[in-house]
Amino acid sequence: MQDDTDLAFDIDALFDHMVNNLNHELEDEKEWNFFLRSPDLAALERVAEELEGEFIVRLQEHVEEVSADGVTLGDPMLSIIRNAALTAEDVKEIAQRMQKLADERDLTYEGVNFFEPMDMEELFGWLEPDDAGWRLRHMTDCGLEDNANLPWTFLVSCPTLESMEAIASALAAGGYDDREDFDEPDDEGNFGTCVFVEGRNNEVELNAAAKKIAGIAKAHEGALVGIQFYTREDLESLFDDEEEEP
Repeated sequence: MQDDTDLAFDIDALFDHMVNNLNHELEDEKEWNFFLRSPDLAALERVAEELEGEFIVRLQEHVEEVSADGVTLGDPMLSIIRNAALTAEDVKEIAQRMQKLADERDLTYEGVNFFEPMDMEELFGWLEPDDAGWRLRHMTDCGLEDNANLPWTFLVSCPTLESMEAIASALAAGGYDDREDFDEPDDEGNFGTCVFVEGRNNEVELNAAAKKIAGIAKAHEGALVGIQFYTREDLESLFDDEEEEP
């Protein structure tokens, strides 16, 4: 493979690189991303609507581009995604389809790339507090605007019912009234509470809230053990799904 080979377009070279340099097995599932760009956001939105029943689609209204002159905002980008174990011929077929679509709609096809598929447990399970900022950055990379409304949920754990009640009282005094307090122990014998906050995509504000809640928990023998971006309804749905599993 030549050093100047563009792997985004030369799919045979891409698979050669994957197999020979990355130890890729053809039966391994990957997240395949095909990229369309245009200054016309509405045109990309129409394509997204047409393809969303067949592919996963992610539309970014603002794409940061880094150059010697600094960071600028480039044209919107639509990622058309398929999670599967694709062959080179499969990828070529989709790539040709995306190129044809770009030609017909006056869009720019920017090639294909692949990523490791997202672990669903990693995606939806509780995040370590230090990892929540990384998740926000990933959401931003996928198109979530800065300061867009975003629910925050903080999971606090403590060893006794008395400490849970003290934490709940202190949280209420601190303005955290939207909670789900658990007065029955979990499988490990711990009690806890979930704190629901109407947050936004702002890492500084998220860290400040996490620090405040962690401080309240620590003062009463508890700890902030997880953060996620759930509404109360999301969390109830997850618990219902777990209860339905055999």
